[in-house]
Amino acid sequence: MKRKTLKHVCCSAAVVFTLLGGASVSRVYAESLESRSNKEIAIPLFDQVPEATALFPDTLLSWDAKNDPDAPFNSSKVPLATRVQGKKMNVDQSTEAKVLSIAIVNRHTKGTPSQGGTDKAVYNFTNWQYVDTLVAWAGSSGEGIIVPPSGDITDVAHRNGVPIVGTVFFPPEAYGGKSEWVEQFVQKDRTGKFPMADKLLEMSEAYGFDGWFINQETNVDAQTATAMKECMSYLQARKPKNQQVIWYDSMIPTGAVDWQGALNEQNQGYFQEGKKRVSDKMFVDFRWQNLETSRVKAVQLKRDPYDLFAGIDVQANGINSRRKPSSILGENGQPLLSLGLYCPDWTLRDGGQYDVDRYWENETLLWINSQGDPRSVESAKSEWQGVSRYYVEKTPITSVPFLTNFNVGNGDGFYLDGTKVKEGSFNNRSIQDVMPTYRWVIDNEAGNQLEATIDYKDAFNGGSSINLSGTMTADKRTFIQLYASQLKVSASETAAVVTKGADNVSLVLELKGKEKPVTIQGEQQMLANGWVQTTYSLKAASGKAITAIGLDIKNNQTGPASIRLGQLRIGKEKKVSISPVSKLTFSGKTVIDDLTESIRIRWETKGKNTNSYRIYRKVAGTWQFEGETANNSYTLLNQERIEDTANYRVVPVDHYGREQQSKGTTAVYPFEALKKPEIAINASSTLVSVGETITLDATVSKSTETVNWEVVGATPETASGQEMTLSFAKAGTYSVRATAVNASGETEIIKEKYLYVYDQNTGIKIENLSVLPTTTADQGSGYTNEGESYRFALDGNLKTKWCDNGSDKPWMIADLGTVKTIAGFELFHAGAGGESSEWNTREYDISVSDDGSNWRTVVQKRGNTLDHSKDAIGLVEARYVKLVLEKAEKNGKTARIYDWQIIGVDQTGIVKP
Repeated sequence: MKRKTLKHVCCSAAVVFTLLGGASVSRVYAESLESRSNKEIAIPLFDQVPEATALFPDTLLSWDAKNDPDAPFNSSKVPLATRVQGKKMNVDQSTEAKVLSIAIVNRHTKGTPSQGGTDKAVYNFTNWQYVDTLVAWAGSSGEGIIVPPSGDITDVAHRNGVPIVGTVFFPPEAYGGKSEWVEQFVQKDRTGKFPMADKLLEMSEAYGFDGWFINQETNVDAQTATAMKECMSYLQARKPKNQQVIWYDSMIPTGAVDWQGALNEQNQGYFQEGKKRVSDKMFVDFRWQNLETSRVKAVQLKRDPYDLFAGIDVQANGINSRRKPSSILGENGQPLLSLGLYCPDWTLRDGGQYDVDRYWENETLLWINSQGDPRSVESAKSEWQGVSRYYVEKTPITSVPFLTNFNVGNGDGFYLDGTKVKEGSFNNRSIQDVMPTYRWVIDNEAGNQLEATIDYKDAFNGGSSINLSGTMTADKRTFIQLYASQLKVSASETAAVVTKGADNVSLVLELKGKEKPVTIQGEQQMLANGWVQTTYSLKAASGKAITAIGLDIKNNQTGPASIRLGQLRIGKEKKVSISPVSKLTFSGKTVIDDLTESIRIRWETKGKNTNSYRIYRKVAGTWQFEGETANNSYTLLNQERIEDTANYRVVPVDHYGREQQSKGTTAVYPFEALKKPEIAINASSTLVSVGETITLDATVSKSTETVNWEVVGATPETASGQEMTLSFAKAGTYSVRATAVNASGETEIIKEKYLYVYDQNTGIKIENLSVLPTTTADQGSGYTNEGESYRFALDGNLKTKWCDNGSDKPWMIADLGTVKTIAGFELFHAGAGGESSEWNTREYDISVSDDGSNWRTVVQKRGNTLDHSKDAIGLVEARYVKLVLEKAEKNGKTARIYDWQIIGVDQTGIVKP
């Protein structure tokens, strides 16, 4: 899809590819605590935690879920919920038109953890009530073009009753697209089958998502274009009924990419051919002008016009985009076609700059309106009206029990039953609850001024609650409508709500056929940390359909109020049979450092009556909460080594939120044997004058207890600690000895003749050799354009850069003109130029040469995260300097070097034999 996505492929690439792999995966089941012997358990070692998948056509053909060690973590176990429409909240809402969201749901593709992580700022979308299908948009020519959704976003989409599809993205040639990729994709085998299409179906079934969005923007020939249509028809004929194929209005039958901005004779064959459905939906490109013609064409083809989605691009400008939801209305005030939003993740990205508070504000503006009330019709057509203005809300609440903790899937800490059980920020969309259908429908009686927000400061279960804050007047009610529903309950059923800060909370139910809602009083029970549970009999709703659920709230005193909603349950708690968990498996590990490992675990269960699984670790005799998932595979991130082994327990949780301890299982995990520490040292400078201060610092293993330094001739000569500050009274060359010590022993490193100290009257001038007139850069792996050539890395200007997005390991050579003395280097990476620090170079080597042919490596940097990195070296003489980016960025291969300073002296003879 054109627009800003194309920019992403260049130096601002944000959608990237995941390489499958890691290690051999012979799975070894951990034994229970009771039966485990002392024999060694071999656990496969992986370079990284499980990551979301992204492939090219050839790697798709070789993909197999059984042989992909990350596949179990990318699979969703949450079935697609049934949902129904709520009542119209304003007169403009359509009950027929639909909404398609094409969202970049993950910050990156390559490197995206399969099940969340420690970053709170994620696209944890919650306004599912307005979305009918979600496209997990991703892909780029450098990292992968066939991208299924990560399992966590499938979990939450399905919990809300929303189908989710993956992306097949063939980019334009100008941004790396290759016609051979399209040709490979539509190639038939000897039996007439389309192997790629079969693989797409295999992957969607294995991962549990609902189909594919095909975005073909590479120019091809007519034969390939015809084969693409045949391939889509093949998909249609073989896909399960619950899956869908969505086509983007881009290519026409000649094979040319020619966006029509309409359904017409040029592209109708990719939508409908005679009586044969080719695609289930079509996303009409942003160039549309007269949508009425597309509507008429759909009717002529005997298709629902609402299978067409008029595209509005909100990626760059969000609610300030030229087109508004009202732009697709007909003369009758109803949408002519359905609505297709491209990149509504603007709320977090361009519009929010990953600020979570701004994200929630933007979500309200984009999806609801500036009034924050779906009933409002105040916004003019010249303004962004909000999606709620024209599209009726839907709800998955169609059966009991229904339970929500108002957990949005991220937070600053994790709570269980009102008590914080885990510190630290997290994201885990797999366990996001169904959030209120209405954001927000609140009626305050005179004197009350409560407003609702998502709140991370306190929670009952998960990481968040709903906070109603503002002034309240004694005995005046505030009504909040929470959910649309379609429920039938018996006289014995109950409901319960858990709150904090409210004196009286009544349950308000709208019943089908009743003009006035029923208000039910309940019985209160005090819980931990100020939380209160109020339980209600649903006898008054017996035999009738509950169509909406809300609360009446009162306080006894006048004054400021902060009232939290922590949990809502509909349905009496009953004893249920839940499947046991067995055969807890440690299927892999990633060593973060010598005291920290991330552990892959799996377990067996039939999943009957199970909502989720909680994982605990035994620490000092107490079971400590570590995580929760809806999957039967999970990654325990950053587990600290306390002893040589750790005990873990997995406990199933039923649909009432109750842990079933008797159905859990336990196993013992062996940490890597502790080794002697690793150590590397660096100096603030290796070329200084007499009396000038130098700082030495050591990079050591986390287990290191101390570092001992010795520099003979320095002041002081010895020191302990990770840093040593010293100076010299005499000129000369000095060696450095450093020893790291831990419980397993010690490791010594010696750098001979590492520091050079000179008298101030020698005339030595230390400078940036890169900007000397004799220095040039004419050799390298490549660059994106003339304005981002290698030479811009050597101009001393942080407003220019060298950028190369076409090489696996970008490199460049600086020619100093003549042999000079080099003492070190400074590199200014993406963050130093104002770009994301995640794009900083992670691994690089620097080598020097006298003749440009024979090289000796002087720097090997690994694990860099700094915007501005410094590397001092023992003095060397050389004319040529080569920089090789072994890992150009955290999740990709694009070089972004804003400046490369080669620090030294414009002379030789300083280095003595």
